[in-house]
Amino acid sequence: MASYEPIQRYSTEFEKRASQDRLLSSPEVSDLELGQLNEHRIPHRHNQKIFKDHVEEHFSRPELVKDCILGLADGLTVPFALAAGLSSLGDNRIVIYGGLAELVSGAISMGLGGYLAAKSEAEHYETEREREAREVELYPLEEEEEIIELFEPYGLDRSSMEPMMVKFRENTEKFVDFMMRFELNLELPDPNRSWISALTIGTSYLIGGFIPLLPYFFIIDTNKALWFSVLVTSITLFAFGYIKSIYLRPKQAIIGAIQTLTIGAVAAACSYGIVALVNASSPEKMN
Repeated sequence: MASYEPIQRYSTEFEKRASQDRLLSSPEVSDLELGQLNEHRIPHRHNQKIFKDHVEEHFSRPELVKDCILGLADGLTVPFALAAGLSSLGDNRIVIYGGLAELVSGAISMGLGGYLAAKSEAEHYETEREREAREVELYPLEEEEEIIELFEPYGLDRSSMEPMMVKFRENTEKFVDFMMRFELNLELPDPNRSWISALTIGTSYLIGGFIPLLPYFFIIDTNKALWFSVLVTSITLFAFGYIKSIYLRPKQAIIGAIQTLTIGAVAAACSYGIVALVNASSPEKMN
């Protein structure tokens, strides 16, 4: 009798399912009863809320973060080095005027650079898409073979990929989209990417570059203003490097902060030393 127990259990389960199917098809079943039956028949629905609560912590706009880092990093370093170099001349107004001139021109230059880079990226994508569309139209079999080659390292052969191939043959636009993403590793750029990149980089450069100049607006003595500028900018560079590394390399946040501070300090020291050396060797000083 023991050998027939699995068959009996199966038979009982089958009768239970059949009974539920009859109830579901009955017009006398209420919505509440229907919902309870469906919940019992589809147990994995109970776990849907658990999966919905899972949040994947990824950057939704990584290019925006990259532009902010680029603008702030250059803004904190270049004007700081320039202000330190001009401080060796001993004239507060030269530092302020020269720093502001560099700050505005640098922000415009950085913004234009970001704009042109984003435009070039979009134009490159369009060019490659046109080329890929022609290849899909003229050489569809060769393109399908390229897809097989892409997925062969993951244990997928032509037979397992055939249902997807059928869909691609029916929709060549999706075929081209797939090839752009997985063969060429190119994604469709945001149409507003160029001007957003320009504004982000330019604004970040202005904000970062204004910090080293702040002490010179309030302190007339150039040497004192330089030391306050060094203090304020060093703290900002360290904090910026730490926050940047928290998002990019959390385990090396302190190292990233020290690296950022070191780069800014070396740039400022070199600028100060060069300007001081040139100023000391000028004919007026020698006489």
